[in-house]
Amino acid sequence: MAIIEAIETIRLEATAASVSFDSMAGYEHLQLRFSAATDDTGGNWKSINLQFNNDTASNYTYRQMYSYSSSTATFGSNAANTRSGWITTYEGGIGGGAGNYGGGAPQSFGGGVITIPDYLNTNKNTASFTMGGTGGRGATRGLQGVTWGLWDTTSALTKITLAPQTGSWITGTTFTLYGIKSS
Repeated sequence: MAIIEAIETIRLEATAASVSFDSMAGYEHLQLRFSAATDDTGGNWKSINLQFNNDTASNYTYRQMYSYSSSTATFGSNAANTRSGWITTYEGGIGGGAGNYGGGAPQSFGGGVITIPDYLNTNKNTASFTMGGTGGRGATRGLQGVTWGLWDTTSALTKITLAPQTGSWITGTTFTLYGIKSS
């Protein structure tokens, strides 16, 4: 039977460019649960950028598959981080701005779960899997999707940094890191 324990929760009381977790030893698998939004005004939703052990080289590959309204899409890339999940931005918010663009606080935060299995194994690359979504602007503009990420190194994972694709995290954004132990 697997035992899941909360390791640490970060709940922002002010905007922040990124958040990091570096106390995770002793678990076989990790799970990060999030409720997040940014101050970016350049789109209804963005991804979360994950970076491991401060590695800024192009050692990451990801693939995202998502749907919104009646549309579906998929894309991927190699980058200096791996993308994961979906979060809400100010453009999808209420107040301020003209037309359909809110320009104010988001109507809702994006949420989801990022799973990082077997993160200490130095005989394989580190993978991540995310399920999540956001309500976005209006009932027809919500988005849901999955993301697969790969860190192309066999180093043991000791630090996870999460940053919005653009902008900064806003007050109220919350990340909780869980560790899963097998009994």
